[in-house]
Amino acid sequence: MLTISKSTSMSPSKNKNTERDDPRTNASILRKSSASRRIWICLLEPRHIIPAALICAMLMSGCAFKPATSSEPSFTAAEPSVSAEPPTKASPTPVKTTPPDEIAVPPTPEQSAMTESPSSEASDDGRVTVADGFYYMELDDGIKKRITGMSYPADDRNIAISYDDLQYVKIKHYDFDGNVKDGELIVNKKVAKEVAQIFYELYKAQYPLTSVRLVDDFGEPGDDNLSMAANNTSAFNYRKVTGSKNLSRHSYGAAIDINPLFNPYIDGERIAPENGAEYADRSKDFPGKIDHDDLCYKLFTAHGWTWGGDWKGDKDYQHFSKDLGY
Repeated sequence: MLTISKSTSMSPSKNKNTERDDPRTNASILRKSSASRRIWICLLEPRHIIPAALICAMLMSGCAFKPATSSEPSFTAAEPSVSAEPPTKASPTPVKTTPPDEIAVPPTPEQSAMTESPSSEASDDGRVTVADGFYYMELDDGIKKRITGMSYPADDRNIAISYDDLQYVKIKHYDFDGNVKDGELIVNKKVAKEVAQIFYELYKAQYPLTSVRLVDDFGEPGDDNLSMAANNTSAFNYRKVTGSKNLSRHSYGAAIDINPLFNPYIDGERIAPENGAEYADRSKDFPGKIDHDDLCYKLFTAHGWTWGGDWKGDKDYQHFSKDLGY
């Protein structure tokens, strides 16, 4: 027969009482009670009441504690935005090319002389100054007396020109020795200004002229043979065309003979002046020779004058003239 004996270790009441009565257990309970009491005493102090109440309220409502967010605006500087797109490659500026025939070429000194004319200024005595030493004016009494009976007919009742149609032109020029000389011409008033300008350009280029004097100084009424033989450059001379009954353009002050000895008039076997025969061969090169490359030719033709060297048949290499409608 199985006998069950009482065991002290199996009694629950005995175990509880033993645990309660254990001095180590009692000391632990006393420590926990003291800590709790201190916490409550601390929380019940006036300076802790409000924070403790807030903490309890949040714990009871199950709200998570979050730090307060400042309502003040943020002044954090914005960082520059960076585009995720790759930078666009700048397209090159198109370069305009100029065709060779449109490229501007600086003018030659001769072309500049033909296009840039000096300005004119009138004075109280009627002189119109183009440049220092270059002017033109109406014929005064002294000039009229000087030419009458020489280049201008003494009897002017039936002539095709008058004093009022002419003007006196004063110039300076270089001779073939490089000396500067005064010169004078009488031309039609319609071309007086441009003649002064042309001779001013010749002067600036030091274009040589043996002399520039009125044909009257050579003492041949109505003729210029001695003037040509002396290689004198001249203009007005009331006379007929050589070998003709028609008036020359010299009669209207619309023709000028330049260095006539070096640029003679040639008509078959006839050469004028006669001492210009050695210059009749135009294939030769020599100082004072007028041709299409000569500055004198370029200046006169640029102003609408024609050159006798371009005539068909006879040639007058010294002669430049302009049609003024006479």
